[in-house]
Amino acid sequence: MAEFAGAIPTALTSAEAAQLRILACDGLVLELGAQYGASTIVLAQAAHWVHSVDWHQGDSMAGHMNSLEAYFTNLRRAGVANVVSHIGRFDEVLSLFESYRFDGCFLDGEHDRASVERDTSEATGSYQIHDIACASLAGGSKSEGSGALGGRDQCRRRSS
Repeated sequence: MAEFAGAIPTALTSAEAAQLRILACDGLVLELGAQYGASTIVLAQAAHWVHSVDWHQGDSMAGHMNSLEAYFTNLRRAGVANVVSHIGRFDEVLSLFESYRFDGCFLDGEHDRASVERDTSEATGSYQIHDIACASLAGGSKSEGSGALGGRDQCRRRSS
């Protein structure tokens, strides 16, 4: 596991962080899976607002651990104040967003195919998302979904 900003354990690479900044650029972003907050911080540094959803109890791939205290500590240290943290499982929290329109979504939950398909289906439920980026499947490669990241090659302010 790599270290983000020298202190936060993460699998996020510098290239992936750059892509997340493009995804988040001055928008309203949904993050599904935060763990220690490395991706949350990257998104928040570029986004207008980030809604981050995680139950902070880990999973079978990352290991079962409580990451909540470290997550909030990391967000405080990074000085990001534009994050709304929703503590719970995706299927318990996503119904709160029925009337939202997100500019982007970063999905980084469990990485097995069944979980990614389930989480993608839930993430594209009854609200609108312009772009979605998914972390890799176990043993697979990174993927981009509807409205792929490649469509935004530079960070620009969106008009409301």
